[in-house]
Amino acid sequence: MYSMEEQIKSIFGNNLFVFVAGLLAFLFKNTIEKFAAAAFVFFGNDYNEDDIVIVNGRPGRIIRVGWTKSTFFLYDIQNGVISGGTKLVVQNEKLSSMNIEKPLEKLVMPEKAQKS
Repeated sequence: MYSMEEQIKSIFGNNLFVFVAGLLAFLFKNTIEKFAAAAFVFFGNDYNEDDIVIVNGRPGRIIRVGWTKSTFFLYDIQNGVISGGTKLVVQNEKLSSMNIEKPLEKLVMPEKAQKS
């Protein structure tokens, strides 16, 4: 029969890689989640550079979509003229909690649809 010490060494020796990988995943869970969110934004097509957007009610433009953060220029408009603005840098994992809209291009109705 194996002693208890030999059994423990046998279990951890054979499964040490799985144990260490699980421990690292648990310790770096938050970092892994941030990286996944960043990858979805970076490789996805929802947000692209030069998109015109409305962020929390302010018109703006996406300037840069990076691995970890995205940069927006938000404009102040008075009497139809841009009078100033701000630069907004947001971590990619926070984009899902923001109110970001993309205005649709002006739609032109076909003549048949306009008459009915």
